[in-house]
Amino acid sequence: MRRLISVTLAAAVFVSIACFAHSEVSAQPPEDWWITGSVTNETGATFPNVNVTAVNTTSLTPYHALVNVTGEYNISLPIGTYNVTASYTNYTANITYSNFHIGPGFLNVLNFRMIEILGFLSGHVTNGTVPIQGATVVLTGQRNYSATSTSPLGAYTIDHILPGTYVAHAEKTGYWTAYHDNPIVIVRGKITNLNFTLLEQPTTLHGKVTSDGSAVSGVMVTIASTEYSTSTSTDINGNYTISNVPVGTYTVTFEKEGYEDRTVQVSLSPFETKKYDLNLEKIPASGSTGFIPGFDLPHSLMIVGLCAAIAMLAISVYVRYRVGKKPELLAVEREEEEKPKEGNEEGGK
Repeated sequence: MRRLISVTLAAAVFVSIACFAHSEVSAQPPEDWWITGSVTNETGATFPNVNVTAVNTTSLTPYHALVNVTGEYNISLPIGTYNVTASYTNYTANITYSNFHIGPGFLNVLNFRMIEILGFLSGHVTNGTVPIQGATVVLTGQRNYSATSTSPLGAYTIDHILPGTYVAHAEKTGYWTAYHDNPIVIVRGKITNLNFTLLEQPTTLHGKVTSDGSAVSGVMVTIASTEYSTSTSTDINGNYTISNVPVGTYTVTFEKEGYEDRTVQVSLSPFETKKYDLNLEKIPASGSTGFIPGFDLPHSLMIVGLCAAIAMLAISVYVRYRVGKKPELLAVEREEEEKPKEGNEEGGK
């Protein structure tokens, strides 16, 4: 009797184990496939403990794997389509694999590179009204960062900044360095906006424009570079002044109708007042050059003819005046003209 009971119990245990094993096998997804890959950081070093998740796009069932110490992972998945992501606190993956199909004939190697989520600083540099390019914005703190403002708006951006507190300033040759009054707090994943105003270290360009020793008024004087441009006109004495010009090298152009344009290069240093005088040449009139300075040949001849006509008119007026004052001279001239005529008549008789 005891033997029968033992046999019965053994049979029951065997059946139970068999049923449990059958249920475990049935719970496994049929025809599982694997995705595998590696995870690194920005320098290419292995990055363990990253959570890799594959979500079935149909059932929305998630499957997870943790990256091991060698930077590798494996996930067993049923055939299907998945969205595969990698996550780690304060980091973001360089890629998300969307609608990735798992099944026969597919290469299931998915690699990730993890990028730390850091802070950003951006803004503009101006002189209060005009954008300034080429200025350097500097952050000083647990690490130092810098960026250069660009045209056309004087914008700058510093990225990948470690979260923390920094001192910020902007600088450029020819301008006073501008420091921000308060420390700048950089927050992870946030963009901090900070604008700077740089004041010029003033320079001045002045001078006088002449032509053949005479002052020329109304000359347009333009000073220009890739970053700055302004203009003025000479006064009645030919003088001009351009103040508060940023330090640098400039092209200066002198222009007035009737005169040849002149262009020169001028360099200005901080706090410098530079004098630059210039002589402008008149543009010769069109056609051949005349013998009267400043006039072509036709106009020179015209002037000579006009002067001759005036002279002849003056002589005629003078003679008439003399005759009017002494009419007896006219009578004498008539008598002298008539004598030859009388002699001719007598000879004919």
